[in-house]
Order: sequence, then structure tokens, then C-alpha cells
Amino acid sequence: MKVLVAGTFDILHPGHIYLLNEASKYGDVHVIVARDSNVRRIKGRKTVFDENERKLMVENLKMVKKAYLGDPDDLFKKVEAIKPDIIFLGPDQDDGWIKERMKEMGMNIEIVQLEKRLNYSSSWTKEMLKRINNNMEVY
Repeated sequence: MKVLVAGTFDILHPGHIYLLNEASKYGDVHVIVARDSNVRRIKGRKTVFDENERKLMVENLKMVKKAYLGDPDDLFKKVEAIKPDIIFLGPDQDDGWIKERMKEMGMNIEIVQLEKRLNYSSSWTKEMLKRINNNMEVY
């Protein structure tokens, strides 16, 4: 089975590893890494690592079969190309627009959503940035 996970994956952290490990229980994990332009447009911020650095990190994780950069114009184009059996979502990812888009395109892909975050952290990335900033003291 081909399992698709998509996200920004900026500053890899235990929550990402947990998500990808859980996805790997369903089959071969294929990851779409968000393009820098889409992150800026959707999240309103720049990433710490650029899209190629983030893709490099993700594709080198042992549970990831293949990583791709997303399409800069159509977030669903890569889904069409990859043809997954399952789209695996994190607990905070909204499946409404995905279901709507699949219906429009006549696609029938199972959606599985992770029930809870690892350690229930509200935002691992924000926490990691705080840790980095706090540890940037000059010695």
C-alpha cells in the first residue's frame, strides 16, 4: 500500500517522527514536502530550512520510501501523480478540503487521521524555535 503524508517538515522533531512511524504501519510512506511559496502563502511565514533542505532531511528518514516537493500552484497535483491508497493526516490537519477535492476529481482514497499528538504538544516547531533561541547565548 502507498501511504501519502504531506506537510512542511521544518525543523524535524519527535512529532514528525511519530507521525511518519504511525503512517508506516499502513504501508510505504511517500511524503509531499510543502514548497516555500506555499508555506509563506498558507502559514504567513518563512521556513528555517528551505524546501530542498527539508526534502533532503525527510527523504533520508528510514521510514520514508520517497519524498517529493509539492506543486507550487496546485496542492493536489502530486496526489494525482503519486496515486496513494491512503492519505495519512496529522491530528491538526483538516480533511474537509481534501475530501471535497477528491470528490471533484473522482478520486477514492482512504483518509486516516492520527488521533493525537505525541505528548500533546500544541506546536513542536514553536517549542523547538524557543529552545534554539534560548540556547543561542554567546559563551
